Amino acid sequence: APAVAKVEPTPPWVQAAQSRKKIPFWAVPVLFLLPLWAVIYALTLDPPTQANSPLTVGATVYSTNCATCHGPTGGGSGAIPALVGDEGVTKSFPKPADQVAWVALGSAGWTQAGQTKLPGGKTINGGMPAWAASLAPEDLMSVVLHERTTLDQETFDAATWEDGFEETLKKYVPDQADAYMAVLDEWKTNPPE
Repeated sequence: APAVAKVEPTPPWVQAAQSRKKIPFWAVPVLFLLPLWAVIYALTLDPPTQANSPLTVGATVYSTNCATCHGPTGGGSGAIPALVGDEGVTKSFPKPADQVAWVALGSAGWTQAGQTKLPGGKTINGGMPAWAASLAPEDLMSVVLHERTTLDQETFDAATWEDGFEETLKKYVPDQADAYMAVLDEWKTNPPE
């Protein structure tokens, strides 16, 4: 007759494992997906891109108000001056403060202020409308920023913008100078990108 196999007793550690509660069935997929969730969460911690950054606002204001005359890329047309190239805004207005004042006053306001030439030496021919009454200081400065950086390829530098800014704006647009200064102060704290 065949020998009867002797049943080995179950070791105590196996008995302990068998008597414990099992992991709930729903916890397995949660534990499996937890690392994926952690990676996705970590990637969303980046600061959101600014939908209303000064450059975005400036591009919108430019396309709405300026592109009709100066062209979509600032190339000008006929008697309308170009904003880019050899005669670009950074040549006509070496200091951004002068360009902000020019856009705010327009050619009529600029000549009423006693100016016959632009700071870069060009003679004023007229035709530039004043935008101070119809654009908020943030929008006006944003469009100047757009023209200088995006169109004429100047890198934003807070020190360049600050050079003579307060004096120029108090001279040409004294009632709005503080509002323009507040925008520049914000840009110095959070430079536009």
